[in-house]
Amino acid sequence: MRTRIILNPTAGAGRAAKRLQALRPWLENHWRHIDWQLSRSAQHLTDLAAEAAQANYDQVIVAGGDGTVHFVANGLVGSRTALGILPLGTGNDIVVNVGLPRNIEAAAKILLQGRLHSFDVAQAGNRFYYCVLGIGMDTLALQRINASRLPRGILMYSGYALRTLLDYQPQRLTVQGDGIQFRDRITFAAVANTATYAGGIPIAPGARVDDGYLDVCIIPKMPLLKSLGCFVRLMKANHVQMPEVVFQPSRTLQLTSDTPLPITLDGELTNLTTPLTVKVLPKALSILGGTPRG
Repeated sequence: MRTRIILNPTAGAGRAAKRLQALRPWLENHWRHIDWQLSRSAQHLTDLAAEAAQANYDQVIVAGGDGTVHFVANGLVGSRTALGILPLGTGNDIVVNVGLPRNIEAAAKILLQGRLHSFDVAQAGNRFYYCVLGIGMDTLALQRINASRLPRGILMYSGYALRTLLDYQPQRLTVQGDGIQFRDRITFAAVANTATYAGGIPIAPGARVDDGYLDVCIIPKMPLLKSLGCFVRLMKANHVQMPEVVFQPSRTLQLTSDTPLPITLDGELTNLTTPLTVKVLPKALSILGGTPRG
């Protein structure tokens, strides 16, 4: 069993390295052949994972949060190398949605059991993502979050989302997919593989990571008071019952707009814009342990 463990030293506000160090002797006692790697950048995370897959490592264990998992998974999709996650981030939505606990020690015990599950991956242009694609106010909210020095978590994410909701100018978006023909101004649209994102916000209640579908949630432009009401309902996972909200599973999507609109993936800003093709890749990634949420 050949294992590569990749640590993002910036995950969890820099606390990840210390927490992983405490687990190191225990992990080395169970996995005899461990190659420890420290990432230097987002691209380095992907490169380290792809290198391990090309060298036929049995598994890559990533120590970090959703953003770290995002970049590592981009190097493993379609390979025989399994992904394991030690949750050391602030959101950890991917961990929860694949049925692993948020506690790092409890997650490590499940990983050591070696049970493999095949989960879906989404492809957006030439990039892969595992959690949620966002378009609309998500970009502005993330820019503000990244510029903030406040500790991350669901309270921070929801606070900045609410602030952005008050001053975001809705843009026109066209979405075409399985059973979806939408063209209007939007406040936010998500193409979700997981039920939650941003530390537990239930954008796509009932979504599963192994059903072969992506769940599309479109929140169109609404009067401010109704938008605020939608935000409250979103936090309670019943926004999809609003007649204005479009919610539909789809295998493939075409996203177009009058002017290019930026795309976020798994809570990360990207250089992707519309027009964009999005599709699900069923069971394209092997992940250690856990039973999918849903």
